[in-house]
Amino acid sequence: MFDASTKLGSWLIKLLAGHPKQIALGLERISVVAEQLGLPIVDNQVRLGGKVIVVAGTNGKGSVCAMVERIYSSAGYTTALYSSPHILKFNERLCLNGEPLADNHWIEAFEEVEKSRQKIEGCKLTFFEVCTLAAMLVVEKFNPDVSIFEVGLGGRLDAVNLLDNDCSVLTSIGLDHQSFLGNSIDEIGWEKIHIARSGKPLIIAEKNLPVSVTEFLKNVSSNVSHLGKDFYFETQGKQWSWFCGDTSRHGLAFPALRGIHQLINASAALATTNALSEDLPISQGAARNGLATVELPARFQVLAGQPLVILDVAHNEGAANMLCKNLDETGFYPRTFGVLGMLRDKDVSSVYKILRDKIDLWFFVDLSYEEAGDRSQTAEAIYKTVKLCDPKMKARCFKKPEDGFAAAFQMAKVEDRIVVLGSFITIASVWNEAHKSLKS
Repeated sequence: MFDASTKLGSWLIKLLAGHPKQIALGLERISVVAEQLGLPIVDNQVRLGGKVIVVAGTNGKGSVCAMVERIYSSAGYTTALYSSPHILKFNERLCLNGEPLADNHWIEAFEEVEKSRQKIEGCKLTFFEVCTLAAMLVVEKFNPDVSIFEVGLGGRLDAVNLLDNDCSVLTSIGLDHQSFLGNSIDEIGWEKIHIARSGKPLIIAEKNLPVSVTEFLKNVSSNVSHLGKDFYFETQGKQWSWFCGDTSRHGLAFPALRGIHQLINASAALATTNALSEDLPISQGAARNGLATVELPARFQVLAGQPLVILDVAHNEGAANMLCKNLDETGFYPRTFGVLGMLRDKDVSSVYKILRDKIDLWFFVDLSYEEAGDRSQTAEAIYKTVKLCDPKMKARCFKKPEDGFAAAFQMAKVEDRIVVLGSFITIASVWNEAHKSLKS
């Protein structure tokens, strides 16, 4: 997974072994270490300088984070963006002014976190907890005008929720990570809405709120802006307009991120910058430029070669539905091949059922223990699961994602298309081969 021959790679390998579980939710451990580190604590929360935005949601949070960062950057503000997981290099997880954090800064932060952790008897931190604390340290020193932190999983007990925030964003609520968040939309929504802070703006892009969220909001005096109620958008040909109370933005180009759902994410991004506009005003030009130039890999990313290749990290029911709609928008292709690798804790049956009428032949691939840890899953396991719900399903199995992609590419004709989906690991594994296809 990481290059042990580099100092950063050695650190990352060490951190992966720092806790017996890959995922262990809870704020107790990270709170104690944050205090030991000397991070500024106010009311049991880390209070960084500048404006802090925290974004949670089942789907769309990465896109919203990228859009918000790009808008603020276009306006001339200094920015920090913490997100996960990465696609190609670990450094991508924290970007300062749009640039991935250099190895030496990550290493220095890891050293500080480790020294503080060792002072606390019996304290073990997960990989994500250490990375989040390191990011907080770097951001505190950099002191940007605005920092955007993407929640890793859920909200209430996620390490990012240790932060006090000036604006929180809930992009969507859907079924995912049920073993950690609960088996219903009501339970999952309740976990996610805990990023809200009393008296602070809360942007909600999920139109259908479960009862648990509406009840929670009755007890938290957040300044709520809800899509469809407090802000909305309208399309006009190849442009669109956004409205929120007395504020509006007209003549906007469609976001650079492809897919019909990105207008929802762009609307949430504009609502976020609008909520903080008193301290961080955004011009019409900055808003337009930010949305027109935003980049985020593997979100319905189209590589327009022959055959066409689409990279999408869709790995749950909601994302699969969006992928299905977006595939319909790309026009007619004689055949579509699907290269799918998914983690063990994902609902592969639901994803398959949504997409089976769009995919002519499946190429299931292993996600190895080396890459995915105890969440790894073989292509054979995917095949057996899917076969139970569709005995007529056509698929081939491969040990490596890149081998599955190579087989699909070899079989495809120039007028066909290949969709790679299911996990960030799947996309990362085929990245180089997929981009080589543009030159073929």
